[in-house]
Amino acid sequence: MRNVNMLPVNIRLPEVKIRKIDEIAIRNGITRSEVIRHALTIYFQLLENLGGFIDLRSLKISPNEISTSKWGDLVIMKLKNGQAIVLANTSSGGIGPKKEDMVKLDGKLLGQLMARAVLIKVLSSGAQPIVLVANLSVELFPTGSQIFQGIREEAHKIKALEILEGHTEENIETNQTGMGITALGICMENELKIGKSLKNDLIVALGEPNVGYEVLNAIKANARSIVMVEDVLKLSKLVFVHEILPVGHEGIKGSLELMQSIVGYKYKMEAEMDIDTEIDIEKSAGPSTVLLVTLEGKNMEMLKKYVKKPIQVIGRIL
Repeated sequence: MRNVNMLPVNIRLPEVKIRKIDEIAIRNGITRSEVIRHALTIYFQLLENLGGFIDLRSLKISPNEISTSKWGDLVIMKLKNGQAIVLANTSSGGIGPKKEDMVKLDGKLLGQLMARAVLIKVLSSGAQPIVLVANLSVELFPTGSQIFQGIREEAHKIKALEILEGHTEENIETNQTGMGITALGICMENELKIGKSLKNDLIVALGEPNVGYEVLNAIKANARSIVMVEDVLKLSKLVFVHEILPVGHEGIKGSLELMQSIVGYKYKMEAEMDIDTEIDIEKSAGPSTVLLVTLEGKNMEMLKKYVKKPIQVIGRIL
């Protein structure tokens, strides 16, 4: 965190809190000061939203003040103050650098892939990720630290994450890699890009379906063919983009059916094409190598200016 006007501040903390700060600092490869600054940043955001000072120990939100719903595999919590909290999670097992892992993968790259999956889900909703929680079934050194490094590097691409938290397995030796990761994002309810598609909106695919080692190779090469977290961040800020839907293992066709089943959208496939090659709508695009976005046809050229990815019109909202 850069600030040319930084000044030293002396504070006294209980030993147990200092130990916790040091644990977080070591796990994330940052200093005590950075941990404290991150914690204060989140606290200041909370103060702004609540409108005044509050003792966090006394902060309570009753269940009837929260409206909770699901959108695919996202959990959306809408608060009475007009804010929305978005949660996304995913997990992995048997993939990593351990000797009994079925798919051998560098720990850092595993961390990148897992962070990418949940960050794209949260960003697609219109929310801004502020917290990542990763729980690992491996030791901190060396495997866990490599995974945390990958998570941290992926999150830093969008320069939005305030804190990374998590736990590792230090009591039992593990021979296989397993982990779960959750992202938390926040926005105003009216900023959510969920259920916002309009009649006659085009349904556009950004990126090309990749799966398995195709994804790994594309990420290593920073390939243009797949969607990156930076692309989703751009899209989430474009007012003319009405809705964003990440495409996973179910493919584009499955994602269209999801839109229809959850919101009731009716659509038709279009013969009009914006690129020369056709896209395979049944091929898996997991994890989120393709995005479906909806927008008015008049804004297609604007979309191409903002996102330099393969773009193809695949349908229209009826």
